[in-house]
Amino acid sequence: MRLPLEGIRILDLSQLLPGPFCSMLLGDLGAEIVKIEPPGGDPARTMLTPGYFESINRNKKSIVLDLKNRLSKSVFFSLVETADIVIEGFRPGTVKRLGIDYKAVRSVNHGIIYCSISGYGQSGPYRNRPGHDINYAGVAGIISLCGEPDGPPSASYGVAIVDLSSALFATISILAAIRARDKTGRGEYIDVSMTDAAVSLMINRIPEYFLPDGLLKEKPSARGSYGVFRTKDDKYITLGVAEDHFWLRLCKVMDRDDLKEDPRFSSWIDRNKNRKELIPILEEFFLQRTKEECIRLLVDADIPCGPVNSIEEIFRDEHLSYRKIFDETDHPNIGKVKQVLFPVRFSETSTRIRSPAPSLGEHTEEILKDLGYTKDQIENFRVKKVIE
Repeated sequence: MRLPLEGIRILDLSQLLPGPFCSMLLGDLGAEIVKIEPPGGDPARTMLTPGYFESINRNKKSIVLDLKNRLSKSVFFSLVETADIVIEGFRPGTVKRLGIDYKAVRSVNHGIIYCSISGYGQSGPYRNRPGHDINYAGVAGIISLCGEPDGPPSASYGVAIVDLSSALFATISILAAIRARDKTGRGEYIDVSMTDAAVSLMINRIPEYFLPDGLLKEKPSARGSYGVFRTKDDKYITLGVAEDHFWLRLCKVMDRDDLKEDPRFSSWIDRNKNRKELIPILEEFFLQRTKEECIRLLVDADIPCGPVNSIEEIFRDEHLSYRKIFDETDHPNIGKVKQVLFPVRFSETSTRIRSPAPSLGEHTEEILKDLGYTKDQIENFRVKKVIE
């Protein structure tokens, strides 16, 4: 089956997680990704585990260019002439100092789509601050909602949700810009603020906070029948009883008809307000049964629930196995690498892993030859340290 983005070429200057995850998604969809790395490579190659870099840099070619070097920059602009999209993740002002900002790139290729992903966006009082996922989540209010109800805020949310969601917004925006260019013939500039992306994840929390009952002035962990519970075999399950009809079913499963009429638990809001009375009742029920027994009872009653899987356990989960969300790639340097596949299925097109993550500068010579550089020119570039 054909790939949706076949024929699209993307130059990816970004490093670490947000930009590389964005370009990986576009690569899974069929775009050709040219990863332009500085001498020494993307820091993710060395500062993090090998699997980290491999997981988000599949389906890419690597070329090493020192963009502070005039000749390297000329190679970059030769690539720009052949490209559809540029992705960069530097702090605001960096690409302008290097002479490779949108204005400079557009002068070479009017149809270029140029996407900048930065912590706080290209404008505003915080624009020049350094930052990581935790900092943007803090500004956006996400961390204030994490942690135990009576405890301090916590950043223990397990995955880099701001980095990853920013990449998703960048991907959506790039696809929209491609569609717009199909109609107008014009490229455009995309400013992705990771902090703005984090605030957008609060889309339902912010209006709820200002409701008269003020429920969201408490952390979301302050929920009576919506949370994580330990079982008899020292495992954990998730319980998602929000709607009243699920609550009535749970009461029946627990053989507690008295709770159906208890005014403390008659609605979602009541169950949350009276969680200190409700949670021990639920804990007692689940602690008398194993994880599998609890899930079987709840599933049979059509009540939202599930296991709390470890990373090891997700590979044994029958549903995830059936959906074929995992695969393995053979990498020449580190061997087999577990991969999470593109999570969407198409009826007429496909996505696939076509190649593992590249070694540093693996495709430099191939890319230069495609641009028309001769063998002697390429060797001269090596001597002058234009390329590695």
